[in-house]
Amino acid sequence: MPYGLPSLRAELTMAIAKISRPRGPGQTVRYIVGPVDHAGRERGQVAVIGSTIGKRPDTAIKFLGEVAKLRPRLRRHLYHVSISVPPNDRELSRSGWAAIGRAWCEGMGIENYMIVLHDAHIHIIGSRIRLDGTAVSDTFDYRRSELLLRTIETQFGLAPTRSSHLVDRARGVPHQRARTLKEVHAVRRDGRSHKDFIRQSIDDALAEEIDAAQLRTVLAEAGIEMMLEQAADGAGYVLFGFQGRSYGARSLGQGYSLTNLLVRGLQLSGPQNARAQLPTPPWALDEGVSRKKPQGAGHHEDALRRLRGFGREAHQVIDRYRARDGAQHPSPGSDPSGAGPEPEEKPPDVS
Repeated sequence: MPYGLPSLRAELTMAIAKISRPRGPGQTVRYIVGPVDHAGRERGQVAVIGSTIGKRPDTAIKFLGEVAKLRPRLRRHLYHVSISVPPNDRELSRSGWAAIGRAWCEGMGIENYMIVLHDAHIHIIGSRIRLDGTAVSDTFDYRRSELLLRTIETQFGLAPTRSSHLVDRARGVPHQRARTLKEVHAVRRDGRSHKDFIRQSIDDALAEEIDAAQLRTVLAEAGIEMMLEQAADGAGYVLFGFQGRSYGARSLGQGYSLTNLLVRGLQLSGPQNARAQLPTPPWALDEGVSRKKPQGAGHHEDALRRLRGFGREAHQVIDRYRARDGAQHPSPGSDPSGAGPEPEEKPPDVS
């Protein structure tokens, strides 16, 4: 797989669903049906074992391209996943692998897909867009996929696998996000990635009892900035800045969210409440007692008032046009001094 295309990398085991969303079908389809993997190793087996979009690469690419035209504003409509079973599990036949792939697609609501069997796993590329123009929701798709895989394990008699932090919340505390292909190359080149360095620095600091101020000082000595922030809904979160970039729980792993850092032993001075140590949100400064909403609510009300004013102006323009046209072109037999009937022509569009 090309180094510059980490978005095409999707390693899905029966333990957790990591779903990538490629921008287009071409490179992904050609990769999964190609004779070598991303590391240049020759594949022992490549076979299309199930498809609703054609078995030839060019046909599948064209089909997915035409399907995309049904929802042109839905940019990321493709899924690329890879499903494998634990090494100690039983060997599956082609028909068994195909049934697993179809079960996953049907469970996720995907009707346009291709399933390709490699040596010990399958790849699936599919579209969220159906032929009737509707689109499958991608809300909580990682969690839904993993729960679906648990069902597939039972259905096909596969060895059960421990659920990830998406299903088993207790596993969120030590969770670290897996390395991307770019990070793997960085580790090979430099011995570590930025994310590895940040995680290791935090872990080392949390080995002893420490509060937020002390952790901030320790990390600053390593060149890492720690920022406690507050979302619009009042929930607290933490970000770590390093060499011009910010990293949060989504990039480091759920074990580095503010909630899980508190579980791991981080202390906040005063009440053990994340919000107590966070800055006051901008909309709460210098506000009267009666104002309870963020500034966005006022902007919405201003927009509604402008729209209502525009509507009144539009009706006034239409009324003036009808009155002027009726005076200039009175209908036969009507009183020129009267308003007369409304003209048959439609009033001009008001823009």
